[in-house]
Parts: sequence; C-alpha cells; structure tokens
Amino acid sequence: MGKYEYNFVEVPFDGDLKSGNAETIEKCKDIIRKESAQGWRLVQIISPSSEKRVLTSNSNYAIVFEREN
Repeated sequence: MGKYEYNFVEVPFDGDLKSGNAETIEKCKDIIRKESAQGWRLVQIISPSSEKRVLTSNSNYAIVFEREN
C-alpha cells in the first residue's frame, strides 16, 4: 500500500452549506473539479463549528483531498 499526501483548501464561510447557500456550494464544486483534474481525490469537507463562528470572524470550510505518492 502506498503513501498518501494531503491537500487542505479553505473556502470562506458564506452562510451554511446545509441552508443551500448557492455561492458557497458553487465555490466548493469548482475547487473539487479543479483539484480532481490534478489527481486529487476528495476525502472530506469540514464545516466551521458554530462555536468557532461566535468566537472568531474568520470561519472557513476546509476541503480535504488526498492522492497517492
């Protein structure tokens, strides 16, 4: 089994993916398409927690990709 490398891409929080914010969803889709064309595989999208949003104004989604070395 090979080793993997990971790529973390942050997307600014523009509402909530669950609420159907079209702009944020389209940004995520564009990033996923771009990264997959470069050989990266989507692993997970990590959403900012509500606690973090209250404490800081900088909240981002993190899109996690992997590919085999």
